[in-house]
Amino acid sequence: MDSQLIEYFLRVADLGSINRAASDLRLSQPALSRHIALLEHQIGVKLFTRTKGGVVPTEAGRLLYERARPVLRQLEILVEQVGSRAAGQLSVGFPPSWRHLFTAQYVQALVAHYPGVSLRVHEDVSHALREVMHSGMLDLAIIPFEGGSPAGYRHTALLREPLVLVSNKRARLRPEKPVPLSHLDNLKLALPGKPNVIRTQIEHALARQGYAFKSIVEIDAMHLSIDLAREGSAHTVTPCCAVSAMSDQDVSWAPVRGMYITWALCENTARSHSAAVLEGRRLVLEQLSSIVAQGAWFGAQWLGDSLV
Repeated sequence: MDSQLIEYFLRVADLGSINRAASDLRLSQPALSRHIALLEHQIGVKLFTRTKGGVVPTEAGRLLYERARPVLRQLEILVEQVGSRAAGQLSVGFPPSWRHLFTAQYVQALVAHYPGVSLRVHEDVSHALREVMHSGMLDLAIIPFEGGSPAGYRHTALLREPLVLVSNKRARLRPEKPVPLSHLDNLKLALPGKPNVIRTQIEHALARQGYAFKSIVEIDAMHLSIDLAREGSAHTVTPCCAVSAMSDQDVSWAPVRGMYITWALCENTARSHSAAVLEGRRLVLEQLSSIVAQGAWFGAQWLGDSLV
């Protein structure tokens, strides 16, 4: 039995309402109802009686409510003890656009300074990386900033950078000369599929201004999109860091005026006590602030001064 179901049950019992509990847990009401129904199915009894004002526990529900908390506490202690055994493990996730400017340097520094840490690196597009993070498989991840954090995670804004249009060198785009959004009108684009943040941002911005969005291929592989731009088969839009560290003379790029992406550090709070995670977090902030301060990250605005 999933202990999370018990925690959902306890929250519903505390609040006396599935709607209020769903809002508190940041779940949809139908999803929470399904979780409660699954728990009732697994136990084999009804746990709540539905009323006009909400829900009240049945006799079985009251018994479960009285006895569940000590059991969950024992499980938490067990998890903490096991977690201390895994203190030397660190699992991190980065977007592909960070590879040349940050990720490679970060991995090299961490391996050199903390040889006792068992490091796992996951690289993927933003929406896929977010799913992996929220499944609990990552301790730290760099993802586009979200207004609110789901339960069990902490999001901290780090920096903002321009989104740039990448084309073949014949387009003669220049970093110091931003292009207007109208430049993307009906342009043949190679972008990730929905719900990718950049794809959604570009598509919506064009629609608001009455311009045509034309995606000729959906590619959840940023470097392949840049390859297509290099060959002149398509154009793509990426975070500036994806190209500002490249010495590729076969592409040209320029910021899209008014278009930015804000990056955040997403942390799994269940693992924040780990020494490896603490050092991994510290190194992320230290290296990022250094790169931005040196001016190596074109157009980046550092937002994490209070975090270092």
